[in-house]
Amino acid sequence: MKRQKLLLVIGFSITVLAILSFSKSNQEDNTIETFSFSSNGENIKAKIYLPDTYKTNNNLPAIFLIDFTEQHFKLVTDEFEQVLKAVKQLNGTDALVVSLANIPDVDATPDKFQEYYTIYKDLVHYVDGKYTNNTSRTFIGKGSEGGIVVMALLTEDTENTLFDNFIATDPSGKYADALANMIEADSFPKNKTNKKLHFSFTPSNNYKKCSKLIGLINEANYPWLTFYSTYYKNNTYDNAYPMVFSEGIKFVFED
Repeated sequence: MKRQKLLLVIGFSITVLAILSFSKSNQEDNTIETFSFSSNGENIKAKIYLPDTYKTNNNLPAIFLIDFTEQHFKLVTDEFEQVLKAVKQLNGTDALVVSLANIPDVDATPDKFQEYYTIYKDLVHYVDGKYTNNTSRTFIGKGSEGGIVVMALLTEDTENTLFDNFIATDPSGKYADALANMIEADSFPKNKTNKKLHFSFTPSNNYKKCSKLIGLINEANYPWLTFYSTYYKNNTYDNAYPMVFSEGIKFVFED
C-alpha cells in the first residue's frame, strides 16, 4: 500500500512538472509576435520578441536584425534566436528584437542597398509607436547584410536617422570596397548624432579589404563614432556569429 501511494505521489509530481514545463514553453513562445507592415507597395511579415518586462515597461530599446539568405556560404537559420540569447545575457537590460518573419532569398549587393534599407526604414516606422517609443535602435547583420548595416551608418544623418548602434560582421568584398570608397571620397553626411559601431570579420573573409576598411575608420577618427573592431582569427563565417552578436550587443548596451 505504501509503495502504491509513493508511486501515485511520484506520478502526480511528474505530471505537474510536465504541465509547468509545457506552460513555460508556451509562455516563451507567446513572447514572439508576428505582424505585417507595408513597404514598396507590398505587405511584408515580420516578428518581434517581447521580454517579460515588456508587460510593465513598453518603452524598451529595439534591435533590428537584417537576415537574408547566404549566397556563398551555408545557410544558417538561427540568427534571430542567437540575438535573443545575447539579449537575455545582458545585465539589467532588456530589449525588443525585430526581424522579418522569413529569410528573403536575395543577394544584397551594394547597388541594391537603398531597396533593402527602405524595407527596414518602413519596419522601424511600424514598430515605433505600436510597440515602443524608445528611440534607441540597433541595426545588426552579418555577411552582405553586415555591409548594409555599415552603409546605413554612413548614409544616415540627423535628418533621416534610424539607428544609433550598428553591429556588423564579415561584410562581402563588394561592400568592403564600396564602404572604403565612400570613406576615401568623403562622400557621405557627417552631421550625425553619437553612434556606436562593432565591426568584425573572420578568416573566411578578405583580410586585406576588411583591414583596410578598419584602418580607414580608425584614421578618420570621427567625433560622432565610438568604434570597436576585432578579427575572430580562430572562427569562420559559419560559426562566429553567435559570439559576434553576443559581444556586439554587450558593447552597445553595457560599455
